[in-house]
Amino acid sequence: MRSGFLTVGDYGRMKHADSLEDLRSALEETDYGSFLQDEPSPLLTSTMVKKAYEKLADEFRYLKAQSVEPLTTFMDFIAREKMIDNVCMIIQGALNNKAPAELQEKINPLGRFDGMNTIMGEKFDVTGGFDDLYRIFLVETPIGPYFEAYLSYVNKDSDMATGVQHTEIGGILTKQDLELMKAMLKKAWLEDFHSFCQRQGGTTAETMGHMLKTEADFRVLLLTVNAMNPEAEVQVDMAKRWEMMYPSFGYFEEQGSRALSLVRTDAEVQTALEPFGQYKDLYTQVKSFYEVENVGEDKLAMSGFQSMEDLIYKGNVHIYEMAFEQQYHFGVFYAWVKLREQEVRNVRWIAEMVVLDKKEHIDSKIIPIFKPRE
Repeated sequence: MRSGFLTVGDYGRMKHADSLEDLRSALEETDYGSFLQDEPSPLLTSTMVKKAYEKLADEFRYLKAQSVEPLTTFMDFIAREKMIDNVCMIIQGALNNKAPAELQEKINPLGRFDGMNTIMGEKFDVTGGFDDLYRIFLVETPIGPYFEAYLSYVNKDSDMATGVQHTEIGGILTKQDLELMKAMLKKAWLEDFHSFCQRQGGTTAETMGHMLKTEADFRVLLLTVNAMNPEAEVQVDMAKRWEMMYPSFGYFEEQGSRALSLVRTDAEVQTALEPFGQYKDLYTQVKSFYEVENVGEDKLAMSGFQSMEDLIYKGNVHIYEMAFEQQYHFGVFYAWVKLREQEVRNVRWIAEMVVLDKKEHIDSKIIPIFKPRE
């Protein structure tokens, strides 16, 4: 698996593609092989990305089938992050009265769970409320405890002493912002995953501790920057932001994350980041991105601007690659999945630039995996 990533030479051939059919041919000479052989022409970017994720999910399930405890549970934790994405997407569709079957293309195959086939069935009716979704999400999925904790938190001011009843779920989910819900579910998952890894001890606790602490810090930074935007989808009272959305661990520790939860301006962010030189430098690099208004994402990328997400992805790739430098730990499984996801993002960007006939901009967002050291 480690040797199957696209090489610099592979990216070179892909960048010379004049169409998605050429891109398909270039990928056939790599570890991706004939993963698109059954797809008819004309090929779509969305199809290429979907099949790439399905290939990743198949390989993940193959590895998990060979595992024993506690690695099996560790791999379950990896999949739970994608389950959260799928659940939030399905709920959003239900709130918009969309049949779940219409959302098939957006489902991350790595986050499929047993009840997914029921929800995605053509006969599944979302107009009757959230009763069936409640049962499947809270009872039949590993992320049920995170979901239950979220619902209890947003309903904590209710007079109900018996907890959240399934008949109340629809009202709660309709009122709450879906992005806020996702942030809280991801926080619960990240904290649970970190605790599990620390209990394993040894090199697993060390390598995963570093990767998850960094992930927690990046989530704090992203939430902070997004909350400063008056047009952001998630607007949370500052006093509640730290408690609700910021992970309880990381290199920021409690003092740093609490300070960031209270910022209102760019100057306050820089002051809060003063003790954390690396993160302050990262924020400084992306300031220009957030200061540019009314410019599309593609135009920003083509102009040389980089969002915080772009720089985070780039920094994370190095961290994940370094996980392979140590032996006998579970971190390589997490790192391998994350690197594969970055590779799919690379493929998507190349495909989009080929379709737009903007191949000269391909290098602006490509992050090669295990690039030879100069």
